[in-house]
Amino acid sequence: MESAKIFRGALVANGYRDPYKNPAFAETLGLASQPTEVLTFAQVANKYLATLVDVERRTVGQYRKTLDDHVFPAVVTLPDGTRVGPLGRLPIDEFTGDIIQAWINQMREKQHGKKVLRPYSAKTILNIHGTVISPVFDYAIDKEYTSRQPCRNVKLPERKGKAVKANKVITGLEIPAWIECAYEVDEDTGDITLVLLASGLRWGELTALRVCDVDFDAGTLTVAQVVREDEHRRPYIESTEGKSANAFRTITLPPKALEVLRRRAEGKGKLALLFPAPGTRGGTLWRNPNFNEHRWQKVKEFAAQRGLIKEPTPHGLRHSHASELIPVVGIEPVSKRIGHANVTVTSAVYSHLTPDADARMAGAIDSTLTGGRTLDTASAAPAAAEPSNDASDLPPELAALLTKAIGQALADGTELGALLRAGRSG
Repeated sequence: MESAKIFRGALVANGYRDPYKNPAFAETLGLASQPTEVLTFAQVANKYLATLVDVERRTVGQYRKTLDDHVFPAVVTLPDGTRVGPLGRLPIDEFTGDIIQAWINQMREKQHGKKVLRPYSAKTILNIHGTVISPVFDYAIDKEYTSRQPCRNVKLPERKGKAVKANKVITGLEIPAWIECAYEVDEDTGDITLVLLASGLRWGELTALRVCDVDFDAGTLTVAQVVREDEHRRPYIESTEGKSANAFRTITLPPKALEVLRRRAEGKGKLALLFPAPGTRGGTLWRNPNFNEHRWQKVKEFAAQRGLIKEPTPHGLRHSHASELIPVVGIEPVSKRIGHANVTVTSAVYSHLTPDADARMAGAIDSTLTGGRTLDTASAAPAAAEPSNDASDLPPELAALLTKAIGQALADGTELGALLRAGRSG
């Protein structure tokens, strides 16, 4: 009997069906046919979801809804024309790669939308396949409900990187103009706008910020908790993990942002929220949709009156923060400051917003081509030009830093600023 068990294990390990599930084969081997519990895909999926105790509650709720909406009721057509489904009722061990591929193909052809129908994006299909379908089969194999992983080697749609749109990101002199528009609405809106631009925080990080999270002596802010939503979209505070592995972090703030936070912290206890919902004394969480509808729309109206044509969102202020810093310090330190999972994410989102970096690369390769010497590439060399004192002769990064330093000196009212202003008037 022990040898029979070993033989059975070898068959399963090499991809053959379990002989216990084939009565004729079991009889040939002299094995007693044993009843096996056969679970459907829906039953196994629900067992799997019950194991996700360390996952955000809203995420588990989204997984469950995704299965209910897109997987369990699906009836797919195989290459030979056979119709299979609903998939939720299909025994877990009857799934094949063809069935999973048929579901993928069907999702690529389906359309959704209340007013305007549009196809499901590659991102949506990849997310469903990667977050609920494939993990369910991994779980089923681990629990010995099946011996196959039908998601292996299927052809998935190609996902294109989603970069931030330039018209959603305010830059340069637009930034103080938008801050002024925000303060025209009210102090809360102005404070939120300024701090988001100064810190690059996510909305959930900002609204979970407590007095004790700011070290006013060191000039730093620590992200130690975040506002999330449960499966019923009710907000709650999570203090065990952020959106990424690097989300909980400590950053240095500029003096203006510290000044705003110090004012908001006056008279509050250490655990009080710095940005509670309006009309509360520190307990109720401020939801992004409410801020958008009741405050940010007014900011955009004031901006339009000033001729500001871009359409940033509160989350877009985080993008402005990053895109202003990347040309100055590079992508890696900015990635850490804004709490991205890795530099690759930051690069995919923001690299197209920093064209001066591309100009620097062109300058670097030009220097390599010439070896630092001036090459005569024309058939007739023109007369030597007089040396120029124009700042445009400087490398782009040096010119940008010099311009920024001069602007800061003029704004600060220092002795250097006074000399510069005197020079301008002369």
